[in-house]
Amino acid sequence: MPKVVHLGPANSPGGIATVIRNLVKNTPDGWDAGIISTHSPKSIFYLVASWISSRKELIRQIKKREIDIAHIHVTHSLSWWRKMSLLRICRKFEIPTVIHIHSGKFDEFCSGFPGRSVKRNLAFPNTVTVVLEKRWKEKLREWIPIDSWVVNNFSEKIANREMHRVGGQINLLLMSRDSSGKGHEFAIEILSGLQKMGVEARLKMTGLSNIGNSIGKTDGIEALGWVTEEEKRELIEESDFLLMPSEYEGSSMTVIESIVCGLPCIVSPASKETLGIESMTLEIGNSEAWCKKIIDCKDSEVYDGLVRELKKQSKRFSVEETKRKWGSIYSSLVYSDDRN
Repeated sequence: MPKVVHLGPANSPGGIATVIRNLVKNTPDGWDAGIISTHSPKSIFYLVASWISSRKELIRQIKKREIDIAHIHVTHSLSWWRKMSLLRICRKFEIPTVIHIHSGKFDEFCSGFPGRSVKRNLAFPNTVTVVLEKRWKEKLREWIPIDSWVVNNFSEKIANREMHRVGGQINLLLMSRDSSGKGHEFAIEILSGLQKMGVEARLKMTGLSNIGNSIGKTDGIEALGWVTEEEKRELIEESDFLLMPSEYEGSSMTVIESIVCGLPCIVSPASKETLGIESMTLEIGNSEAWCKKIIDCKDSEVYDGLVRELKKQSKRFSVEETKRKWGSIYSSLVYSDDRN
């Protein structure tokens, strides 16, 4: 049975690790899968050590003929340069390679001098490029091959919300890493605005473990840091709305998991294609509009309608459809030159 090995931050918090776990768990029929972790969140020392270790392990497995395809998960900045060293190893030993781009800033990265490296490295034979959504194929058309694939991230239903009803208190959720572009402070503005309108509301946020002075006098906030899979399941089950007011996203696993589980989402334009519901996509900066949207959507009829629409949207993220696409990609590298 041929084997695909995933190279990426499999042991680090975040959406890419979730994607890797999902892909390994749902490997296409007729394929085996493995993982080589390339990242450590502890410190720069551990990060470099993990990168060196991943190079050695990749070479070891190649020499033992334990790899038929290398599936490399990449973002921008240093991630790109580290992963290119792995790509060069694969090229040296003639190992077919998938370059799977996850970054929500990859177009910005390519617009500088790294764009030449991207264009050159993705053009080599036996290399397939995969992006997460149609918008990325358009945004990156100057640098990625014309026959690049678009494959959605996917998710199984990880929480049961069938009996969920919005009560007197509105429970808001933001799940993201701690980054200035992910909208934590804007979510706090939304909560404060609701409270000033006389709405009882609470906000739980992941990524941040210390909210410091950013909350002002706003009450009802919990900063949870990184959460376990079980804690994430509980958060999705108990929340009324997911807020995703981020400036950039590749294709948010948080939004996808919420869609599949039936948790209504209000998102910024960065997640417009992911969510697929235009009325629930709002510009960043106008917190009052987000507050009004939440108040309008907590009406039981409107809320139930949103849940039904999410069920329709969830078909785009089905496990079986994604497995089929990955099976086609892997087969195109190993068995033919087909690039459908």
